[in-house]
Amino acid sequence: MKRFKDIKHPVHFFFVLMLAVVCFTACKKTEPLPEDPYSGGKDALGIRFLTTAAVIEGNSMTFSATGLVPYKDKLHLLINNVEATITSVTTNSVTVTTPNNLSSGPAVIIVDEQIFFGPMVNIAGKTEVDATFSNLGANSMISQILPLPNGNLMMVGSFNNYAQAASEKQPINGIVLTNQNGTYLNTLNSKKGANSSVNAIARLSNGQFMIGGSFSSFNNRKGMSGVTRLNADGSLDTARVEVVNLTPLIPSNSYDTVARFNGGISGTASKLFIHNNQIIVQGNFNNYAEHFYERSTRDRKVVGYTKINNVLRMSLEGKMDSTYNFDKAAGTALEAGNGSIYDAAMQPDGKLIMVGSFTRYQAQTANYILRLDNNGRVDPSFTASANGPIFSVRYNVANGKYMLAGAFTTYNGTPVNGLVRINADGSIDASFTALDMAGGFPTFAAQLSGGKIIVSGSFASYNNIIRQGFMILNADGTLAQGYNNTGRFIGSISDIYEKTNSLGYPTVIIAGFITTFDAKPVNNIIRIVLKP
Repeated sequence: MKRFKDIKHPVHFFFVLMLAVVCFTACKKTEPLPEDPYSGGKDALGIRFLTTAAVIEGNSMTFSATGLVPYKDKLHLLINNVEATITSVTTNSVTVTTPNNLSSGPAVIIVDEQIFFGPMVNIAGKTEVDATFSNLGANSMISQILPLPNGNLMMVGSFNNYAQAASEKQPINGIVLTNQNGTYLNTLNSKKGANSSVNAIARLSNGQFMIGGSFSSFNNRKGMSGVTRLNADGSLDTARVEVVNLTPLIPSNSYDTVARFNGGISGTASKLFIHNNQIIVQGNFNNYAEHFYERSTRDRKVVGYTKINNVLRMSLEGKMDSTYNFDKAAGTALEAGNGSIYDAAMQPDGKLIMVGSFTRYQAQTANYILRLDNNGRVDPSFTASANGPIFSVRYNVANGKYMLAGAFTTYNGTPVNGLVRINADGSIDASFTALDMAGGFPTFAAQLSGGKIIVSGSFASYNNIIRQGFMILNADGTLAQGYNNTGRFIGSISDIYEKTNSLGYPTVIIAGFITTFDAKPVNNIIRIVLKP
């Protein structure tokens, strides 16, 4: 018998190979066939939707569908998980009564536990996405929106593209300028921008900007520590300083161009506040950083560090204020918190409310919320305590109160279901009551100047009404009738900006890390209109 390697013709090789397989199979013991894995499955019912839209007339909706008549007594039709009452079934349609408190979402038919997917149903209501606002958005998180006196908007975040306008010649890194409708403006002189995320921005009285984040350079100018100052046109505010020249034959090496603002942190800046011509930075850091240029060279900068935790105050030049959150007499930092700080808000008097996952701060009990006085020390007159993490604190200038949102269920011992409005002294505002929330918790809440409250998070329902991550409440905590027509929301809100349009309707720009609004894809920013 020939060996395989001796068989030259491919047909002969195939014949020999098949003969071997047959012999092997014949010699092998016959095994019983396995049980049909698909046995017991349900027979197809022949039901299908015929169109991609519903016909809405008054309080009824009609869907084109076939195969329904034999099962008309078993039919269930749901719109965004809410069952609708069926009023008519024909050979090619099904009509239902529109449920109360309905929001946009998919229609499905269920018969004997079989599900048939139908069209997306868009519910018209008092909340709608503003089509006049640019829908191109950013390719990553927008952390803050800063309105400018001329109506334009400055936005910062972790994005490196906005409105698909970034190019090698004109990059967009962490900061962008738009008009009031979110349309990209190429007049900002930030050039290459920041080399990492910009989380916060504040405008100085002279028109310049302070920015904070995790960056170490801006427009390729190195030597920054998470905080710097920009000119009014967005360019880096620089200064020419004298440095040590290690190459005396090159006189130009005796000088260098650096960021004029000489102050920063080792870590990440999350928030920036300006009060009494001083800069307060809050974030995840444990050192203040200052450059000593007289001991530096062009290539190697000497940086001095001072231990300080989570929050510091600096002059407009960047010098650390050692009277704030610091024991000046002992020359040591005050004790840091034992958990993260998630958000902060400044009162008009300069006191700072901070929330997070901490339970101690500066060696004192501080259950997830505290207020720092004007020296950066825990203010004992602020009576506030929660039983779980607080993710958001937002100040309302119209009423002087704060909305808190988080994974807590009590505040100052009172049940609050993750949402509470508090007075300036930390006490509960009893005119607001959060109702039952299921499926998750809120991560953001802010009251608008007109009284309504925007809430987002991971929840699925509120007061037994489907609300998938986004809702609008009345000032008392009830769902605002007619304003909760939008569907699924996926993402997290970092900031909002409210204004009034030409018709006198309130508009709200919502920004953050947002991929879906009203069950439709978005690019981290939208504007909604709240109609009367």
